[in-house]
Amino acid sequence: MSVEPSADATEYGAVALPEIRVEWPQALAPTLRDSVVDAHSLDREDLVAALPGLWRAVDAALDLAGPGSLVVESVRHDAYEGWQVAALPRYDLGGRVRPRERGDGTQHAAPQLRDRRALVGALVDAVAERPCLDLRDALQMLDVFAGTFPPGLDAVCRRLLGHELRHGVAAGLAPLQEALDRRAPGGVSTLCFRESAVGSRKAKGDPATDNEDTAGALTGPSGVLRCAVFDGVTGDGDGSGGTAARAALEQAVRRWRLEEAAVAGDAPPSDHHPAGPGAGPGSVDAPRSVPRGAPSSTGPGSPVARPGELVAELDAAVGRATATGSAAAVLATVRPDGTASVVSVGDTEAWLIRPLRAPAGEIPYTAWRLTPAHTGFAERLRVTADAEGEESQLVSFLGGGTARWAHRTFRVAPGDLLLLASDGATEPERDRWFGAVLAELTAQLDASGRPTAPALAAALVQRAEALGGWDNATALVCAVGEAKD
Repeated sequence: MSVEPSADATEYGAVALPEIRVEWPQALAPTLRDSVVDAHSLDREDLVAALPGLWRAVDAALDLAGPGSLVVESVRHDAYEGWQVAALPRYDLGGRVRPRERGDGTQHAAPQLRDRRALVGALVDAVAERPCLDLRDALQMLDVFAGTFPPGLDAVCRRLLGHELRHGVAAGLAPLQEALDRRAPGGVSTLCFRESAVGSRKAKGDPATDNEDTAGALTGPSGVLRCAVFDGVTGDGDGSGGTAARAALEQAVRRWRLEEAAVAGDAPPSDHHPAGPGAGPGSVDAPRSVPRGAPSSTGPGSPVARPGELVAELDAAVGRATATGSAAAVLATVRPDGTASVVSVGDTEAWLIRPLRAPAGEIPYTAWRLTPAHTGFAERLRVTADAEGEESQLVSFLGGGTARWAHRTFRVAPGDLLLLASDGATEPERDRWFGAVLAELTAQLDASGRPTAPALAAALVQRAEALGGWDNATALVCAVGEAKD
């Protein structure tokens, strides 16, 4: 390592900047993005499960180099050697490594904010379609692409930024990692609760058309829960969005009943097989095009509809019901063995809320988003970090605009709450992540002694009104419990 004066510096310039050359004594593994995107040595869907190894490496790096020594490129991974953290120690003007100061702490030093930001940037950069520009860019992508990123990555990144981590990264992230890996030891049971309201600023004085949201659920003899929320979209307030939403729900209920009949007739359910490349547990299908009114290969007595076939059926039903109305949609299925899936079109959202085995004094819940946003802003953000506006302009919806839809499979465990909601019920607060709102609200309701699931549905609708009542707000909460004997 050597220090040389900058070539651009004058003899007595006001600023003197040394040039520091760093030589690594061992070979560096590829950056995390290169490992995931180019070398494919770590599958993006396995990223969250592999993170405990990274946290231990980060703690070791900070113990040796001190806090403030991480950059995005510090996070590296090799298929054979695993995680590597290339820390950049602090240097003095002589080019020597500055010794750790007394205030840096002992074993497992707490990371500084720049260390946390570097970790978040590296994680998002590894799974995004384009390189991540900065922290703001990373957080925006986490919000709108949550359903296409590995499940729980948004919760991991938010905990990195919001938790004190005084005892090291591995210790601070351990409760969340355990929650993300949790599985139901046996079967599960489910109960659904729904609340919906017009919104005072949305109301026009016609109860028949003011609320264009609709929702429904069905649990058949097979024990499979199927539920959905549809958010009607009307351009001129004529109520056609409500017509679209109700038509979609009616078609969904017909499909659910056909699926139950197929199960009762011992027909093999086709969605036990992958619906496309990489569509196993915990995966997300690539967005696909579905022509308006495209015929479904399913019919009465047929196996369960695949996601694309289901979206095509709903789109055709909306087209038959209205020429002007449309709807965003999110549908979920929860099976008695704990496997679950969501299908979404538009800006309706699905979230999973899970109890944390956290130390006393911490909020005992976490939440992560299961669905992406199909909006003009999301489409622009895929291309550029400078995307602005168009947050509510849909680019995919039922009623002639189903060019993009998302499908995610995951697992639930007893104690979970699965939330399906229209965008009115997930109204963001300034500088506050909605997952943190969900976790805190759930903890408060749980501590109050009220039934948590129905109370959460009601609280989200009340919150929407308290934030201004600008839109219809519908929340459907599924409580997951242990299997009933």
